[in-house]
Amino acid sequence: MTFKLAPVSACILLSLALVGCNSDDNTIDNSVDLKQYTNVLDRQGDPQFLRDYDSYSNLKYNAFVDNGAWHGHLLPADEAGYGAVGGIMQVTQEYAHYISDQTFDKLVLTDTETGDLIDLSSADANIYSTPDALIQEFTTPTLKMSMVLRFATNRTSLLETRLTDLSGKDRSFSAEWQGELLTHAISTTPTRTVDEMYPAYGRHIEKSDIGLTIKANDMKGNWAIRSDSDAAIVIARSVDTQTEVNGLQFTETANVSLDGNGETLLYTTYSHLHNAQEVASESANIKAILKTPSRYMDATKARWASYLSKGLTNTDATTEQARIGVKAMMTLNGNWRSAAGDVAHDTVTPSVTGRWFSGNLTWPWDTWKQAYAMAHFNPDIAMDNIRTVFQYQVQADDVIRPQDQGYLLDVVTYTAPESRGGAGSENWNERNTKPSLAAWSVMEVYNALRDEFNRPADAQAWIDEMYPKLVAYHDWWLRNRDHNNNGVPEYGAAVDPSHNTPDGRMYVEVTTTEDLAAKFGPNAIFIDDAENVADGKIFKVIGVDNYNQILDSVTYSDLHVGAQEAAGWESGMDNAARFGFITNEQLQAYADTQYNGDLILARKDWQVRFAENRDIPSNALLGFSMLQESVDQASYMYSDNFYLADMAERVSSSVAGKARAEEFRLGAERIKNYINTCMFDDTTGFYYDIRMVDKNGNNTEYQKNGIVCAGEPLVERGRGPEGWGPLFNGAATQAQADSVIQTMTNPDEFATSDAFPGYGISLPTASQSNPAYGKDIYWRGRVWLDQFYFGVKAMEDYGYGTEAVQMAHQLFENAEGMTADGAIRENYNPETGAVQGASNFSWSAAHLYMLYRDFF
Repeated sequence: MTFKLAPVSACILLSLALVGCNSDDNTIDNSVDLKQYTNVLDRQGDPQFLRDYDSYSNLKYNAFVDNGAWHGHLLPADEAGYGAVGGIMQVTQEYAHYISDQTFDKLVLTDTETGDLIDLSSADANIYSTPDALIQEFTTPTLKMSMVLRFATNRTSLLETRLTDLSGKDRSFSAEWQGELLTHAISTTPTRTVDEMYPAYGRHIEKSDIGLTIKANDMKGNWAIRSDSDAAIVIARSVDTQTEVNGLQFTETANVSLDGNGETLLYTTYSHLHNAQEVASESANIKAILKTPSRYMDATKARWASYLSKGLTNTDATTEQARIGVKAMMTLNGNWRSAAGDVAHDTVTPSVTGRWFSGNLTWPWDTWKQAYAMAHFNPDIAMDNIRTVFQYQVQADDVIRPQDQGYLLDVVTYTAPESRGGAGSENWNERNTKPSLAAWSVMEVYNALRDEFNRPADAQAWIDEMYPKLVAYHDWWLRNRDHNNNGVPEYGAAVDPSHNTPDGRMYVEVTTTEDLAAKFGPNAIFIDDAENVADGKIFKVIGVDNYNQILDSVTYSDLHVGAQEAAGWESGMDNAARFGFITNEQLQAYADTQYNGDLILARKDWQVRFAENRDIPSNALLGFSMLQESVDQASYMYSDNFYLADMAERVSSSVAGKARAEEFRLGAERIKNYINTCMFDDTTGFYYDIRMVDKNGNNTEYQKNGIVCAGEPLVERGRGPEGWGPLFNGAATQAQADSVIQTMTNPDEFATSDAFPGYGISLPTASQSNPAYGKDIYWRGRVWLDQFYFGVKAMEDYGYGTEAVQMAHQLFENAEGMTADGAIRENYNPETGAVQGASNFSWSAAHLYMLYRDFF
């Protein structure tokens, strides 16, 4: 159908919609003007490859995605893309890629009377985005055309094309939509086509009952595209078209009439559907959208007006700070994926543009932070994000790991692995969990529902639902990760083929010139010759005791410990210095400084030991603990007890575990005393992890002020943001906090914005004095905005608000692209402010939003 509107009749029709009568007016009410926030993010782009990546393996351009949809759109980068809905990004279960360049589905209008082509390349053009829409406006001497794209459902975007006559006479046009799928896969040298790189993909275009349909074959196991053979991208229009398909190209034509000085509306829907069931169910939605499209357009505007009216509450913030707040909200909503596959709830992923963070991949550590922020403007998605993490919480009858009752998996994905009855996944991970900040996040959602959204019944139902699950997670930590049973759990690794043999023995891989088969017999299995012949051979060595012997008496060039890798992941600080990670060059420099160049002695300071956690009395393996108590996890467990005690007193009387409030309160006090007694080093004035055994594996337990400490602070591996964990969680004394903040504000330690004025960002993930510090190392130098936020909030809470606000201002001013239209990034260079890591990163956005909302 074609919508023909005279100037007066336009308002009559649109008055039937949800909001307003002017579909070009982005003002929903007197308090929210969406046009105030134009081009907050750069939405322009012209992809040339299926996998058009930047140097960090991000999709190069920031597609607009909304409403939990699984596809996105870009604005044209130049005149060649004017009038097109190009740069379509498709999220295929676990990965995202582009399907087209900027000229896809380009509308070409030809005046049927004169044969003149409407030349948009020479038109007066206005191309921009608002938080809710992509907008293209063109004015020629005889015609005005505006194109507004919004998301109508969680599977379908809707384009409104408004043609306005400026000639004063009735006219007719031939409307032709043209498009072609990208033919090249990746910008290698030489470049490779999609067919060369993915010969089984079999993409093709066909005309179906509901519209133009793009389909492909089943794709799995290639770490870049993952979809089923009945998935489809469907394009439907409000006008009948004649369609021609030529390979990966299509043309659709229709006749359009336009009254003199009148208007005609054309509508197009774009849907990405995962399977035949979704195709069938969304077909009805597409028909409904095209029947009353203005209702859906206005509903989206109203939805975004609600986000902003609820979320933009800081009246003291500057315009730039408010725009960063909006950018953060846009980023979080853009990473929202609606329920699909084996994930039963909507969720929020780390980054729709990050190669390894897309689909509906969901991590607990990211979720706690994302939900904490989204509670204030999109609380229902905040709740569903948390529910997704708990959907696969391990139960007592679990088919794989019944010993892990209460455990939360590290990553859940669109499809579960075959071992859990799913179709298989490349990114699903059960090797570790993440730190216990869950109750902190759940309580923030509760408070927001009750106090900000006036939904007290929903708030009560929320904590009634979540409390037993949180208690089960809390209990798992103490049962499966507390090796010395002192109430302070360690980071570690789960029972998993990457860590242990089928009969439950830990193993490691060692590269050495020594004959380990002679030393360990059948417990040392030859794997391969080392890549460098001088390094010898690679052995798989089985058993914790044998691993300890390797640390004590074997000279090796490389050592891979699966449990150490998982323990780092479990902390959320994957390769932090405190877990023994340091480059070979840095280790040699450390040896030169501390041990006159003796690398063997130096290495002992950086080796980590493990213990098996076993059930009593069955002796069944529960998992592995790094023999190191981490101060950040202890601090999170302190606040976990605190929040669970509060929650226990609020939940309904019928909820299991309600009587445990006093237990949690006492647990919090006990951990607080332990942190301040055992984990604070008086000499350096900072908090550290503590050893549970010495360099030689001997017990280091001692008593201090009536408290049994597992060991001494692990000072030699330097200082990191874990040291302000007790401050952020409120466990530190004022005197200890004063000392920690003195280090945080020292330009030679963590105050890199003062050390590198005009460029630097403070609070990197290792102090500059740390032997493993590197400005471009993932968790040993780069600035992560969660740890930054934890740091400045800690400073503010302990009376250093002025210094904290200064650091926050320096972050906003010096972080690349922050106050301009650059994407929010995973992390930043502490010395230059340069962007690093994944683009459009959710937990960075979450903490920026928190800074905007509560800090300035």
